[in-house]
Amino acid sequence: MSTKDAAEIVSWEVHPGCQLKVLASGDKITLTYERVEPGVEIPDHKHPNEQIGYCLEGEATFKIGRERFLVKKGYSYTIPSNVMHSFKVTGKQEFVTVDAFSPTRPDLLRGEFAPEK
Repeated sequence: MSTKDAAEIVSWEVHPGCQLKVLASGDKITLTYERVEPGVEIPDHKHPNEQIGYCLEGEATFKIGRERFLVKKGYSYTIPSNVMHSFKVTGKQEFVTVDAFSPTRPDLLRGEFAPEK
């Protein structure tokens, strides 16, 4: 077992206005914390990882495949692997989430992910 203080983990900008921290990563799963400024849109992207998340603050409209969903504080969401998805922060405050990815995200561990790529 290992532990980390989230306050001591350095975040990095994966997209203008979007900060991400890798909170933990094991053999099969990666856990992240993300803060996205109001009005920011994360463009369409996909990855081979299943993603589940929980919104701690704010609200955003997600596009997953061809469907749109409102996600706000207290909502959880799932994104299947290899499905194109994007979101735009629609609220007046930051959109803050905790997300888990399976299998692990080596790109995030290396600080290399950018949704434009």
